[in-house]
Amino acid sequence: MQRRSSSSSLFKAFKPSTPPLPQSHLPSYFPVQPPAGASAGDNDHEHGHAHSYHSSILSRPHLRFPLVVALITALLFLYSLLFSRPDPSIHHSLQFPGMFPSRPSQLHVNDPELGHLINSTYTSYLATCPGGVSPVYLDPALTASQQERYSILKRGRGRYMLVTNTRQIQDHLPDLLNSIVVLTKYLGKDKIALSMLEGPSGDCTPQILKDVLIPLTETMGISSKYVRIATDEPKIDWNQHNRIEKISELRNRALQPLWEEWKDDIQAVVFFNDVYIHAGDVLELLFQHVKGGAAITTGMDWWKKRPEYYYDIWVGRTIDTGDLFYPIDWTWWSPSSDLFPNSPKSKELYESLKPFQVFSTWNAMAVLDPKPFLPPFNIRFRRSDRSQDECAASECTLIASDFWKIGFGKVQVVPSVQFAYERDVALDIIEDLGKQKWQLGWIDGVPPKDEQSTKTDWINRPPPKVRCHPWPEVNGLSANVWEETKWVGPWAGYE
Repeated sequence: MQRRSSSSSLFKAFKPSTPPLPQSHLPSYFPVQPPAGASAGDNDHEHGHAHSYHSSILSRPHLRFPLVVALITALLFLYSLLFSRPDPSIHHSLQFPGMFPSRPSQLHVNDPELGHLINSTYTSYLATCPGGVSPVYLDPALTASQQERYSILKRGRGRYMLVTNTRQIQDHLPDLLNSIVVLTKYLGKDKIALSMLEGPSGDCTPQILKDVLIPLTETMGISSKYVRIATDEPKIDWNQHNRIEKISELRNRALQPLWEEWKDDIQAVVFFNDVYIHAGDVLELLFQHVKGGAAITTGMDWWKKRPEYYYDIWVGRTIDTGDLFYPIDWTWWSPSSDLFPNSPKSKELYESLKPFQVFSTWNAMAVLDPKPFLPPFNIRFRRSDRSQDECAASECTLIASDFWKIGFGKVQVVPSVQFAYERDVALDIIEDLGKQKWQLGWIDGVPPKDEQSTKTDWINRPPPKVRCHPWPEVNGLSANVWEETKWVGPWAGYE
């Protein structure tokens, strides 16, 4: 299988090969009830009589039109059941599906000032991008319980640096803009720094960043010193580049303000891919990161949710065995319904939505301790060191490896935060994860009281061996990383 790493979500052109998914099989016809007086047995077993009855209906002009209308109506209703999505913010009410997928007419925001800012930003988005869509998260604000839970993040000195490399994300931008509004309003304008490297995009993305996002940061009072947005990056000829090396270079350029301008000002780095984002998820990752004293904190990401395809399998490795989050026995991407089969503790915590330690992870959004990127460590995203015969892993795996090497091995996953790259998958996550949280006793967006102080049990030593599927020494975007398996030390030269 040609597989892109999490890092390749920087570019929409890197979509993975699509394995065949189970499909719904619609019936070829809707059975018609037998005439009065006919028994069920007649319809089941006397096929000749049934065929004659159907033919007689179709041969009668006064019955043909109503039958056609009924069939069309039934097919449209079945289509709406399969493909339309209810409003996930409406609870405890029966929602009759529409004939076609609908878009919400308004957001659910109780704070009038916040609502005005969000709605005016969305109006600007649509004016800049008339073909734009509505947000996925219909309630972008924080609940009262979330505001209380995350208040610790307002304390202390330093900003939270939101950073990304991205392109072609006009459909993701309503949720990203809403998240920036909510984060800035909640944490304060002096707690936010923003660095984005965009392009090339063939949609409205660069115009929205320039004409909507930059004015929004000014309106919200974020100092221009802490806003670095570069758009319209030139197209890359990938046949001339090693993929991991080039993506590392782009990630480092986006992160560059950290060590060049903001090194004394950043409390945590929030590095995210082109996924649908909610402010509450960003704050939950930050909260777990700060509370646990972590070095790297991520959520989970999905390529598909029904059935589940865990996305970032090339990067994620368990803490106890150094293995994949789920085994791949073939070179084809298969559904990941049995995550952590070789790591029972991870599996238990994952299923209860509690944080757990891993060796490496990225999963679409990573909260990173800024210190390893600054002197005396000066860690950077990179490709493998061929002079040491280092396995050619993803740049995100190598970041975790380098963190471990210098003593920053507190790497964790927070499974209550989950991300999607596609709109339909994001809606599936909202529904499925919301149901799971309700079953586990989450109320108002936060876990039960007896679980709110839960911390990760840290293991100070990495696994002695880590599974690696090396990127072949070829240029270009595509390669089969699953053709070779190596078991290597957690970092080059490890003893």
